[in-house]
Amino acid sequence: MNETQGIPSNLHEPDRYEIRFQGHLDDRWADGFEGLSLIPKQDGTTILTGPVADQAALYGLLRTVRDLNLRLISVIRVEPAPAFSSETHTDHERPQ
Repeated sequence: MNETQGIPSNLHEPDRYEIRFQGHLDDRWADGFEGLSLIPKQDGTTILTGPVADQAALYGLLRTVRDLNLRLISVIRVEPAPAFSSETHTDHERPQ
């Protein structure tokens, strides 16, 4: 057994985050956010989303938001979508 109990097998995959702040930024700012996607919303906020290598990188992104004097609204770690398994059944597919 190669895997340590309690540690996910995708340990080396970066976590994905959604960072929401007040205001809109031009696409030219994407480079300053390490290539993450900037998604402007109609409510006047922007969502910065994508993979973040580690906690140090996350704090760096938050520091950039602060340095640009943007009002931080939320930081959410997004769970990856579950991988499809052939063993997954819907209610009508379960053996009886």
